[in-house]
Amino acid sequence: MAKPQTGEPSWKWRRIIIYAVLVWACCQLFLLIDAEDTRLNETLAWGWQVVVMVLITGYTGFATAQDIAAILTTRTARPYSEPPQAPTPAPEQTVVVVQPDPTPKGGEE
Repeated sequence: MAKPQTGEPSWKWRRIIIYAVLVWACCQLFLLIDAEDTRLNETLAWGWQVVVMVLITGYTGFATAQDIAAILTTRTARPYSEPPQAPTPAPEQTVVVVQPDPTPKGGEE
């Protein structure tokens, strides 16, 4: 079943890039576990932490900035929601007019 198009940007490529960089960073950290305790390894470990912090900030921060830009552009609080639909008009109703009975009741004439 196809997902309905809402105009919201896809996160697919963002996730692919971020997960790939995180896997690479974790592999680099794994190599540092048994390495000598040198200034270079300390710098690499610090760099790993910075990469993770930048990814998390970018993942959430750029998405927030993109949402704010869409809100300012569309001037609505929900820029990716479906546009409001006009209400369906009510069906026409037939008016029945009841005429009074022309014959008098109770024998009055």
